Amino acid sequence: MNIRNKNIKASATRNKADFIQAANNKFGFKVEGKGTYIWTSEVAEEIATMWKPERVFNLSYRCVKKEVTSYEMKTVGNNHYWVVTELDGTVLVIDEIEYTKSYYNGTRAKKAKATDYIAPHKCFGYFTSIESAAWVERDVEECEVKDSYYRWRLNLVTLIKETFK
Repeated sequence: MNIRNKNIKASATRNKADFIQAANNKFGFKVEGKGTYIWTSEVAEEIATMWKPERVFNLSYRCVKKEVTSYEMKTVGNNHYWVVTELDGTVLVIDEIEYTKSYYNGTRAKKAKATDYIAPHKCFGYFTSIESAAWVERDVEECEVKDSYYRWRLNLVTLIKETFK
């Protein structure tokens, strides 16, 4: 095979991977049913009685599983967010998405699935209402530079308003 054919083959592979990644960025998924869980901690729950802390006055930072009704990866613009429904019906919006190492480092040759992502972490912070996200909206309104961070926050505010109408 000559150099030209190698370049054409490499380009076709790259284009296919870019197409699949673009498709993955447009679609979310939902995980629900028995055994669905997210990660949380005493600090995230703000309940000192749930797990015994290591010290008398400090809450524990270690992550533990918490069963939930469902969690869904929603896509707004080109950004992804978790929408979690807890067992008591509380809805949370979490703005931290993590890939698994094998998916992140691997080639994107097929559509993403739930096992390509790490389950949501309530420990990273979450929003439970429009009022809890008021500071994010003020941040967006006061922003002078319209960069990618601005668009990410604007998409987050859009999702929060849609979720907590």
